[in-house]
Order: sequence, then C-alpha cells, then structure tokens
Amino acid sequence: MSLFDTFKQLWPFGQGKMRAIGFDQALAIDYPSVFMAKTIARPRPAADQILVKVAASGVNPVDSKMRQNYTATGKFRVLGFDAMGEVVAIGADVSNFAVGDQVFYAGTQGQQGAHADYQVVNAQLVGHAPRVLDAAQTAALPLTAITAVEILRDAFGFRLTAQAAAGKSILILNGAGGVGSMLIQLAKYLGMTVITTASRPESVHWVKQMGADYILDYHQDIQNQLNKIQHDQVDFIAILQDTTAYWPLVLSAIRPFGRIASIVETTAPIDMGPLKNIGAQFSWVFMFAKGNFGVDMASQGEALNLVAELIDRQVIKSTLTQTLHGLTVKNLQQATAMVEAGHMVGKVVIRHEDIE
Repeated sequence: MSLFDTFKQLWPFGQGKMRAIGFDQALAIDYPSVFMAKTIARPRPAADQILVKVAASGVNPVDSKMRQNYTATGKFRVLGFDAMGEVVAIGADVSNFAVGDQVFYAGTQGQQGAHADYQVVNAQLVGHAPRVLDAAQTAALPLTAITAVEILRDAFGFRLTAQAAAGKSILILNGAGGVGSMLIQLAKYLGMTVITTASRPESVHWVKQMGADYILDYHQDIQNQLNKIQHDQVDFIAILQDTTAYWPLVLSAIRPFGRIASIVETTAPIDMGPLKNIGAQFSWVFMFAKGNFGVDMASQGEALNLVAELIDRQVIKSTLTQTLHGLTVKNLQQATAMVEAGHMVGKVVIRHEDIE
C-alpha cells in the first residue's frame, strides 16, 4: 500500500465506500433475495482496532442462526466470522500489528462481519496468518481453531504443548465438521487417544486424515462400540452436535472426574445430577463470549498465533474443503446452503477477489 493510500484511509474528512453482502430480514436460504449486495461506508479503526482488507471469509452455522433469528427488519446486516486479509490501517493504541501484516481472526457478533471488502476488528482478537497457507486455507481456521483451543485449554485445563495430555482419551461427537476437524488434530498434538463419530464414507475418510484413532458410526449404539474398542469410559467428551440427544451417552461414557464440554445449546432440560457423585465437570464453550463481553480477548489472538505456528511447522493443517471464487450474492447463498444442509465436511470459504 502506498503512502497516499494509507493517508486516504486515515483522512478524517472523507470516508471511502466498499462492497458488502448481507441481508435485511430473516429469509430462508432458498429464497431468491435472502442476501443482497450493497455499497456501504468503509469503516475506520478505533484506537484499539485494525482495519483489514479482507481476502477471504468463511461461513459457519452461527451465520445461519443469526440470520434466521434476525428481528431488525429493514436494517442491513453483514455477517461472516472467519477472515484472512491484510492490515491497511491501525488504531492509535495498537502496537502488535503494522500496515501490510497478513492476519486472520473471527471477530465478534456485535460488529460488521467479514463478507465485505474491509472490516475493523479489535487487535487483541487477531493473529498473524500462517506463512505456508493461501488466503482461503487460512480463512477456514479462526472460529473453529479458537473453539477447539478453548475446549482443550479453558474447559479441559491443558497447556497446549506437545504430549501435554499423553495417555488421556477423548470422545469427539461429530468429528467431521469444522470444530471437530481442528479438535482432532490438536488433541493428537497433545497426545490423546482420539475417538470420534462419523458415518458417510467421505466423513470417515476425512476424520482418518485428521488423525482420529477410532471412528464410531453414530447411527449405531455408540456405547456398545466404545465397549468393543475397550474404551467403555473416556476422560474427556466434546459435544459438537445435539447436546440433548447425546446426553444419556455422555453420562454413561464419562469417566469419574472426567470433563465434558459442549458448544451446542440444549433443546430440553438435561439431568446434571449423575455428574455430582463421580466428580465430573461440565462446561459450555462459546468462542464469541470473550469478544462479546470484553473478557480475556488477548487469549484468542494468542490461540491463533499458536495455531499459525503449528500450521507452519506442519503439525496440523487447514480444514478447508470447499472454495468459492468471488464475493457475490450467489456464492454466499451457495456456501450458506452447504452449511445449512448439515453434511459439511471441513470448511467452506469465499475468496473475495476471485471472479470466475
């Protein structure tokens, strides 16, 4: 970026415009006008923020939940909580980034998302991008990587160092999705025996690639399958799909003093009582909570920097499986439909400036 371009970004008496893809009402994904393209004001970074020219953005289930529950009809909203891009301006209080840095992040729910040419984000939530990946491969990582780190570090209490959990076992319910794909890899890095669920051939193949030791068919009796592999109880359970439906299994499969974490809200009351007498612990993990409430936000930037280091060392790899080319209404609708179908393996990402 030239000095003149930088000056234009920071000039207080004028503000550039940018493209953004969003919505202004809660419509079903197959509705022709579910998304719309608009030209809106390009944001300026506050003192603790950076301005990023977005190169690629991902789509996650949270995007659909927020759109489907949207009540501010008529107000244009831009989502997208995975991004990779280049820093083009920094706030007065930011010292850990410079113009030209390549970064990746997930952002917060309350601010404009990444399905736009530019985005501002609190610098504490941002990591330096891996050197060995392209924009799409990098944009597949932030939300799921942070979630996986917070399951292992915050909920399960591990330092994220090699073999820190050697000899421990983890059951990951839904290993083929974005979070599961990252969690399998990080759990293996920690030295865990990883057991996960998958059913379709492509899902089974994928979780094997990620490093799963045992793969259980979730259409069959999971407890019976655990017994057959001589892991009738496990030290840790990560619930990444349907907490309510899997709760009876969790109660039978968790070892005394084990830990359970879930990222999926319940649809009915669940009985925590049986956990008391075995000293087991349950935690909710919601990666947006830190940014939404301004709590320990720097830990998310640190998590991304760790993930980038592990990527560059080829310890773990990107979970990208689908790339769409060009930030367009059609591509955002297609990517969202893929996520909402409920059969995603890995992650889908849109490269912004790639027009077929």
